[in-house]
Amino acid sequence: MNELKETALDFISRHRRAIKIWIFVLVVGGMLFKGIMQQPQINDNRAQIAHLEEQIEYEQTRQAEIEDLKDKVNSDEYIEKMASEKLGLVKSTAKIFIDVSQEQ
Repeated sequence: MNELKETALDFISRHRRAIKIWIFVLVVGGMLFKGIMQQPQINDNRAQIAHLEEQIEYEQTRQAEIEDLKDKVNSDEYIEKMASEKLGLVKSTAKIFIDVSQEQ
């Protein structure tokens, strides 16, 4: 048993540099393998990020449009326009012209 231990230690001491190189190669190889195996997940995540960025941009545009519409809705001009178009109301000071040329 003691001879086996001495033989192993002798082998390690003579080949220390080669052992270090092989350990380095195995660690780097393992890291490369792991990176390659995760590439599909990385690509899926990138696609998801791009999709979410598009959604954010769309929602920001939509929010800006809603803010503009909110400002318009609160204006007197918009209220008068909607009252005229939807309800058929007119101002008491408005002049109304009736086209009688089409009537028979």
